[in-house]
Amino acid sequence: MEAAITLPIVLLLALGVTDIGRSFYYREAVTNSVRQALRIGVSSYQQSTANNVCASTAGGPVAVTVTSAVPPAGGLIATIATQAALESSKDGTPAGSAIAGATLSVTFHCLNGAAVTNATTNGNGPADPGSDSITATITQPMSVVTPLLWPITGGSFPIRVTSSQRAEY
Repeated sequence: MEAAITLPIVLLLALGVTDIGRSFYYREAVTNSVRQALRIGVSSYQQSTANNVCASTAGGPVAVTVTSAVPPAGGLIATIATQAALESSKDGTPAGSAIAGATLSVTFHCLNGAAVTNATTNGNGPADPGSDSITATITQPMSVVTPLLWPITGGSFPIRVTSSQRAEY
């Protein structure tokens, strides 16, 4: 009799603890992947990628955001998205990433059809399109296993991490 009363409460607590643990795990995986994406995105090897993104812009300054799935299926920022996926990979492949199914967005700042560089920056912060910073954001949907949280969260909620850094070129 007592077990029938306490078992649902114990199960809900166990599922709640599981959801909290999973959310910490995914938050760390997303955070580490954003750091890796940013490391690659700001490197001098990616200046040509930034210039390709900015090639269609005129005048400026303007911020241009490019989005990719993780792991990527190609596109302008495939190298950055692949490295983000590898950062949280369980088996050393992008497809084995803990954040597979996430979305990576990289924002480049452009001026006159080219990426803003250290030489052409206006020196303002990462939110200013005239700065030489790059911003990376990863959004990972996390499904909830605790039934009582489904009406509150809609069954899932996004884990989103954003980070900015100055370009190295």
